[in-house]
Amino acid sequence: MARVECWQPTLLKNPAQMKLQDLLKKENNNLDIFRLIAACMVIWGHAYAISPEAGSVDYIGQSLGFDYSGSLAVKIFFFLSGLVVTNSLIAKGSALQFATARFFRIWPALLATLLISAIIVGPVTSNLALSNYFSDSTTYQYVWNNLLLHTHYKLPGVFSGNSYKDVINGSLWTIPYEVAAYLILLALFLLGAFQSKILPMLVFALILLDPLFGNRFLFTWLPQNHEIDLLAPCFAFGSLLAIYKDKIEVNARMLAGAWILAYLFKNQTFNFYFFYLALFIFILYVSHLKWVVDAKFKTDISYGIYLWGFPVQQTLAHIFPGQSVIFNQLSAIGMSILLGFLSWHLIEKKCITLGAHTGRYISRRINPQGAPHLVEQAQRI
Repeated sequence: MARVECWQPTLLKNPAQMKLQDLLKKENNNLDIFRLIAACMVIWGHAYAISPEAGSVDYIGQSLGFDYSGSLAVKIFFFLSGLVVTNSLIAKGSALQFATARFFRIWPALLATLLISAIIVGPVTSNLALSNYFSDSTTYQYVWNNLLLHTHYKLPGVFSGNSYKDVINGSLWTIPYEVAAYLILLALFLLGAFQSKILPMLVFALILLDPLFGNRFLFTWLPQNHEIDLLAPCFAFGSLLAIYKDKIEVNARMLAGAWILAYLFKNQTFNFYFFYLALFIFILYVSHLKWVVDAKFKTDISYGIYLWGFPVQQTLAHIFPGQSVIFNQLSAIGMSILLGFLSWHLIEKKCITLGAHTGRYISRRINPQGAPHLVEQAQRI
């Protein structure tokens, strides 16, 4: 009996009383573990295309019907990104520091991945001679275009014999959409949208409805792709929660209500929205349970895993053709975790710190009295 009394407060009392604004404090959550899980899910889902095997199926995709593990993981990334970066933008109140932090978070690790892929992985796995490989303009276009967020997948002669042909990093397509979400968020911040009680809800409703009508209102330039359509609503939901964080309480009652709705609407046309709602609330709820917070890592290696997962999987398929899906999944996850640690310690951690110092330095140079005056004016609109 004493054991039960000790166990219950940890799992029930704490979640029942946690406001979202308190949950978002670093010491009160372990959202990093869900980013780590999502990064590994991307690798897991991609393996079915990279190392196809008769009879192997993605059980998440089979169970849901409207999504598979890799795509679901990307939506988790976008939700968490919307939540965390919006909270950061609100807390700092500086558009310049936000933009600087985002730049140093995204591009340095991306540049390293592109250069290593083009200079090391490419020559080793290409069916071309070294002289032909490095004289081909595609080698340099791969690096340059992806840095400019014009997604480019091919390096000359690389992985041409794989089941998933001619693609060295199929995960890069999400990064331009992530950056676009940052820019839209920043624009709304500068316009003072966060100061309104109603406007954020109206914008979210429009973003939520747009995919259901074929992107005829907002994102008319998007290609017809169901996976891409739902990234904006996932990011926007995270942002909306961050904006209203002082009014939202994350508790078991909210979690139960979300899953009841997901169950009741499971056979409806737009059942995926209710599922994502329940899943995202589940992530928030679990992320601040005491035993989950206690298991928090000191490093966030999810971005490195995401960047390296696909090239590692393709390299494994190139070196060990005909190996099973599970071999590709487990081997790639293990190797990508190692590369994620290296990426974090050698590049990401240092660049995040540099970005923070740079943002503050530029802000002081522009306005020694405080945050840039343009931001303060925008917040009074």
